Amino acid sequence: MLESYLAPMLLGRSAWEPLVTLSAVDGVIRGHLFAKAAVDHALLDLQGKLLGVSLAVQLGGQFHASYGVSRSLPLAEPQQVAARARDLRDEGYARLTLKGSGDVAMDVACFRAVREALGPEFELEIDPNGSYQANDAIRMIRALEDYGLLAVEQPTPGADVWALAQVRAAVQIPVIADESVFSETDLRHVISLGAADVICLKPFKSGGVLASRRLQHAAECSGLQVSTGSMHPFGIGTAALHHFASSIPVLATTGYGSPAERFVDDIVDEACYSFKEGVVTIGTDRPGLGVVVNEDKVRKYSSRRAVVSARR
Repeated sequence: MLESYLAPMLLGRSAWEPLVTLSAVDGVIRGHLFAKAAVDHALLDLQGKLLGVSLAVQLGGQFHASYGVSRSLPLAEPQQVAARARDLRDEGYARLTLKGSGDVAMDVACFRAVREALGPEFELEIDPNGSYQANDAIRMIRALEDYGLLAVEQPTPGADVWALAQVRAAVQIPVIADESVFSETDLRHVISLGAADVICLKPFKSGGVLASRRLQHAAECSGLQVSTGSMHPFGIGTAALHHFASSIPVLATTGYGSPAERFVDDIVDEACYSFKEGVVTIGTDRPGLGVVVNEDKVRKYSSRRAVVSARR
């Protein structure tokens, strides 16, 4: 998509007009939001370098110079999940997210095991990634209300916003919409049905930072809180994510620290952010995305590279 369609139409365009360029991209290609996110990040990085300011400053300024992140726990037997939770707590994480399996008994058992391992005050949420039907999701959530469940993320299938609304109407625990919100149309459905208390924004799934910014503002105007997650990017995407998150005035929670959480290597040598003991710290002294890319590693980890010329 980038090689054949998006990159050729970018050549010769101005970096000063990213919204105009991205609108032109939308006019040519439907969907393909992950590829469009790469274009968004590149345009904002170039514009920031021309201006000599960081992406967070481009977005209006930094509300958060540091913040804690949550970390997901694996799907496993209760005692294995509890052991992993203790390890992550000891690494510095102050909030953890259990994955849900769609099995009420198993998910409740895992949550209770983790709660017993970490104590009553530790922040815990559950994310079934759409694995429940509405009635079972309600049973699971109600069973965990007395165990300090902080929030439930996307308990029902992403495309079934009616089911998500049914869950939210039946429980007292805050409901987060993730897979139900990719686009502005998706968010309108969530808002109109009262299907969530919070939306989880990931620039990569929505076409980039600028598209996510529109979703953020629409959510805030509708009384919804905003959290951020990730698609487990390398350092370039992580920098974009942290600039975006740091510019959100009221940030419910964040779900990614650095590539080091998931990978043994990265494609950047220097970054505007650091991650230690569950906390991200991000500076605004580097222009654009604020990363120094290691081109040798980009070549090493790329399955394909291409040089693109303008169409005639």
